[in-house]
Amino acid sequence: MEKPPVFGAIIPSPAEHERDSDEVGGFAQTSLPPRLSHSPLESSPEPAGVRRLGNPSSVVVRGVRPTDLGNLRRIGSVMRLDQPDSLLAPYSPLRVALRTSLPVFAGQPLFVASVGDTLVGFAHFRLVSPDQRWVFHALGSATGVYGAEPVWEELIGHGIVAAGLSGVKRLFARVPQGSPLAASMKLLAWSPYASETVVVAQALRPRRGPTRFRAQELADTWAIHQLYNAAVPRQVQYAEAFTSHRWEVGSSDRRRAGAGVTGWLIEEGYHVIGYARVASRDGSHVLECVYHPERLEVLGDLIDGALAHITAQPQKRVYAVVRHYQQEALTTLVDRGFTPMLEQDLHVKYTTVSLRSAASDTIPFHIDVMEKLPKRVPSFLHGHPSDESVT
Repeated sequence: MEKPPVFGAIIPSPAEHERDSDEVGGFAQTSLPPRLSHSPLESSPEPAGVRRLGNPSSVVVRGVRPTDLGNLRRIGSVMRLDQPDSLLAPYSPLRVALRTSLPVFAGQPLFVASVGDTLVGFAHFRLVSPDQRWVFHALGSATGVYGAEPVWEELIGHGIVAAGLSGVKRLFARVPQGSPLAASMKLLAWSPYASETVVVAQALRPRRGPTRFRAQELADTWAIHQLYNAAVPRQVQYAEAFTSHRWEVGSSDRRRAGAGVTGWLIEEGYHVIGYARVASRDGSHVLECVYHPERLEVLGDLIDGALAHITAQPQKRVYAVVRHYQQEALTTLVDRGFTPMLEQDLHVKYTTVSLRSAASDTIPFHIDVMEKLPKRVPSFLHGHPSDESVT
């Protein structure tokens, strides 16, 4: 029998939450819950042997509580989104719930869904500084023979409302292409704005870095941001709305995630024409490249320099992200031993919309007109002199 397709990294059992899988990307051959319909309110024929979860109003979504810790351990199907960044470390919803109870991690969004006394799913969003955006990090369900889509939609919808009430303007998600989750995201008005390929390599051979390749300094963030503006399509820039803080290698968000981040760049004169960023943790590395579209000749040196830095450290797996407008980088990475692992779409959800409406009511303004004064010469000529001898 043909194995079911795999969408994202799925953790099949609680016992594996705390260890890293030996398979590439942490994938397990576990199928997702069967899809029933695009909306819990739709009425459609059900597949044989599959039952609906019941009335969607019976699903209650709220923030996680300390009493939910035991039930979170029994969530058997966890979809890890935000790949490959989420693959830098093992994931456990129980650990996340414990961390959110600490004051230093307060505000990390983790929501659970329950039907009666039974916990049937959770959604974890990651708060990213400094602009306080939310990134969809993981989604779990424990619906048994019931379809999970109604639970997903309730969890994600609750997260959108909670983000808006917290002042968050944008939420972001990476969704594997072909995943049943994509239909739920479309139903909730998430907008795809780009696609990307995740590639992976193991046991890379050491490489020699190019001579014109230097480490990123604190003063380089603005120049790197200008390179991003020149290299990335305008519609992607509008969706991501990055500032120059995005390129700081010592950001608190990365330190909180436990990953070390280094940046490397290639300059020509006073202009940055190539930038490589590497996030590393426990032998796993994620490579991201930005390069000027009119200077493709620097791409080989840019990737070789980054790989030289990576291979000088312990390595288990090396991931790289290639956007749809960077196909030449995909060819270069495959030539150096990388294998395509995952195709995914990048989604954005706006919680605020700017509206313009014409004024429909006319407001009358009454102007009081004063009587016209008679013409006369300047008043200083009408004064009486203080000296009477003056004629």
